[in-house]
Amino acid sequence: MDDSDSKAVWDQKYQKGLPSLIKPDPFFVSAYEQQVDQVFMKPGTALDLAAGLGRHALWLAERAWRVSAVDVSDVAISRLSQTAAQLDVEIKLFAIDAAEYDFETVRFDLIVLFYHMDRTLFPKIVSALNPGGLFICKMAVQWSSEMALQRGRFQPLGKNELVSLVPGLQAVHYHERSVRDRGVVEFVGKKPIPV
Repeated sequence: MDDSDSKAVWDQKYQKGLPSLIKPDPFFVSAYEQQVDQVFMKPGTALDLAAGLGRHALWLAERAWRVSAVDVSDVAISRLSQTAAQLDVEIKLFAIDAAEYDFETVRFDLIVLFYHMDRTLFPKIVSALNPGGLFICKMAVQWSSEMALQRGRFQPLGKNELVSLVPGLQAVHYHERSVRDRGVVEFVGKKPIPV
């Protein structure tokens, strides 16, 4: 599937509506309360990659974070823009594939990535974090051989793979578990502050 096909698929999904992607993921909220609140005395800069309808970007913006949101779907970005205006919050919006985003222009205190699998993003994420910055991530994990066959070209993370993709981060929270017919990894990584 090329980029235009992927964009069309996501535009169509967001046009139909994905109500499950409106509220922040419970792991995100928990990680924020247990980690982010403890590290940052005041809101900083945040990046929500593959933001979709902006469930995490909006939540952060309502807490005075300076947020950038990236998603390939024009429909999602348009709806996110409308919701941000209704909530009277400002979010920098980028309607591009996360792999095409220019990570070099801004450094972030917090980067969020949920269920968007692109292994090429991880080194860019590590590089784009400020020292002391946090990366909150939740991804599908191949839990059984049947899952790989059912998913075809989609290649979820292997068990224990995520940590190897972010060698510049200290794992503050790392948990893999089975959920229904698949696995999931929940991860919070911190970029060390040079001594």
